[in-house]
Amino acid sequence: MNNSMPNTPFSTALSRSAKETQMRIEAIMSGPKKRPPVILIALVSAVCLLCGNLVSCQMVEAESPESSAVTDPASSASMSVGQEGPAGLSQTPEGWTTVELDAGLMKYIGQTSDWFYENYSPTEKEMAVLDNLPGAELPREAVEVYGARRKDYWHDTLLPVAYDEGEDVTVYFVVDPDSMPNVEPLVSPILWGGDLEQQRGIVLRCGDQAKYFHLYWEGNAHFVSNPALLVDDLDGDGQPEAALVLTDGWGTGVYTESLYIFDLDTMAYTIPDYSEIPLEISFSPNGNTTQLVSGERDWKVDLTQLAEPFKGIVEVGNQVRFQKKDGSMICCLDLDFSGMTLEYLASAHFPVVYEDGVYKLGAAVWMGDILS
Repeated sequence: MNNSMPNTPFSTALSRSAKETQMRIEAIMSGPKKRPPVILIALVSAVCLLCGNLVSCQMVEAESPESSAVTDPASSASMSVGQEGPAGLSQTPEGWTTVELDAGLMKYIGQTSDWFYENYSPTEKEMAVLDNLPGAELPREAVEVYGARRKDYWHDTLLPVAYDEGEDVTVYFVVDPDSMPNVEPLVSPILWGGDLEQQRGIVLRCGDQAKYFHLYWEGNAHFVSNPALLVDDLDGDGQPEAALVLTDGWGTGVYTESLYIFDLDTMAYTIPDYSEIPLEISFSPNGNTTQLVSGERDWKVDLTQLAEPFKGIVEVGNQVRFQKKDGSMICCLDLDFSGMTLEYLASAHFPVVYEDGVYKLGAAVWMGDILS
């Protein structure tokens, strides 16, 4: 049997003389003579120690209150623009300035009967008819203003435009019958800017009762739109009232509607009290943000969107709309931050509530960006 070690490149023969084997082992352990490994090892060790010192022993400066404070409230997560705060946390931030809310134009909402058509009131001949309307004979169901035909007008005078079947209530637009063009029954007279310019007020019918009211509705004719009608118990007395919305103002940056609430027993109407708008506004020290607060709701608006610096006044009354929701009426007010009907940056929606014997605006149920 051959017991000799194979002679390969990876084998080290130790079967020669003892002296030769001793010399080869000493050569392997000592390494090259010209570059002792001890120096290299010492240098690497020093570098490692230095790096460890830099990582584990560097000093961290304590964060000062000045460096951690947010200088711009609009950039803070809790004060971010366009975010509605949680219920119950609405409050004016410390150091903010109160903004004047100019609601002077709201006094004209619903007051059109004082000046509406001073030169277009019904004649005595017309009033003789309007004061004695046969409620039981009047048409009930409403027709669309857009496309209303001559045959839809009762005696060329009344056009039914809103109807509540549950309480049998109908609202009619009134026109001067003498202004009705001589056209076929299936032809549609032009209601605004054309044939029927001699507009009058409205008639409200409930059951067999019918009464004329000198209220302005030309905005509905201009936009060819039917008025909104809500019949429900709005004052909590167990009896239904009729809430009617008519469009009465429009123009550059302006669109207004008026709300009339009718007692169906007395056939008289009332207008909500808009003298107090439940809305508080303040703006940040740097003038970049305003906060709107109403009840438990708040909303923040970015004032850097304005073309000119904010003047500290917000105006309401140029954009007024009403909408039906869950058996109540909601007043939607757009807020003008320029005072020139040009820059409406936010909107607030207030329910019409009945308190202390009057209708008025309750705390906002929604606030947000005007485009929301």
